[in-house]
Amino acid sequence: MNDERKMILTMLAEGKITADEASALLDALEVSESASAGPGFPPLPPMPRMPRLPRMPTMPIMPPMPGHAGHPRHGRHPFISDAYAQAMAEAGLGDLRDDKLHQLQTHHVSPEYVRRLREMGFTDLSVDDVVQLNIHHVRPDYIQAMRDLGVHFDVDDLVQLGIHHVRPEFVREMQELKLGDLTVDDLVQLGIHNVRPALVREVRELGLTDLTVDDVVQLGIHNIQPETVHELRKLGFKEYDVDQIVQLGIHGVRPSFIQQLHQMGYTDLSLDDMVTFSIHNVTAEFIKEMRGFGFKGLDADTLVEMRIHNVTPDFAAAIHALLPDVTPEQLVEMRIHGLSAKRAAKAKEALGDDFSAEELIGWQIHGEPVW
Repeated sequence: MNDERKMILTMLAEGKITADEASALLDALEVSESASAGPGFPPLPPMPRMPRLPRMPTMPIMPPMPGHAGHPRHGRHPFISDAYAQAMAEAGLGDLRDDKLHQLQTHHVSPEYVRRLREMGFTDLSVDDVVQLNIHHVRPDYIQAMRDLGVHFDVDDLVQLGIHHVRPEFVREMQELKLGDLTVDDLVQLGIHNVRPALVREVRELGLTDLTVDDVVQLGIHNIQPETVHELRKLGFKEYDVDQIVQLGIHGVRPSFIQQLHQMGYTDLSLDDMVTFSIHNVTAEFIKEMRGFGFKGLDADTLVEMRIHNVTPDFAAAIHALLPDVTPEQLVEMRIHGLSAKRAAKAKEALGDDFSAEELIGWQIHGEPVW
């Protein structure tokens, strides 16, 4: 049981408040405790180049409890002492209604904290500003450390930095990496996506030297690890940029898949070819099945065309059984013009072996069946 709940029950036992008033206070306290959780971010879907996340909403402020101005109960709020109100006035927050004083006290804002903020130049703070700074542990020494690092910010910026736990040590390390003039939004995005300075250093050592903040954020969003870049170098890829590496991550192209393709003889494929294979589901298993029909000329473009036009292993097997000399290109053309394996089988029943794949495609195109 927390202190406020105990105080309500004690006041009820001593007859200072009625049972109805106690019930209202307890209900309001329960609402305020539930409100303090705050919303979170939905998961981000993978995108070709994902945008930065918007800033995190600030936490809702606890609503005033019975006893504030306008409530039927008159006089000072039962939880607010004259000494606390006087200390806040001396710190620079005078003429506050009881609900604002209660808001400050509920979130454990001390007069000393307010005084220190004003001494640092924040003389136009609202009660909500002070509460948000306190909730997210933005202390005067933190503010001074950020100032010493040359970070330019306002109150909302400080709240965002606090929400995402962007520490001065982190800022200092990122500045030493010389990624440009880091803004508060840059620092927040790096914090959101858990980009560590070590990642930047390791990726640079592997050849990606011309990195921007946005590049680094994209690496973090798609969980690109230095090991991925290292494996690509082992596989013979010496020239690549961040966009290509990010695309590999977005589409799930792993070095192990590239190695499989190399073992099957596809050693001249570019990283962009690998991404295209992944987008259209050209897998190592698919290639093996198509090779099993004895097809020649299964280059990268042909394999992608077969996948785009739904030339499945089952369709290829059915047509190959009817027309052993059929080519991958003819299979694609059959699919483009809507020829089914069932229709090809009917042609076989009617004509025996007296037709070719090209004739079959021509009949399908012109709608002139001869069976």
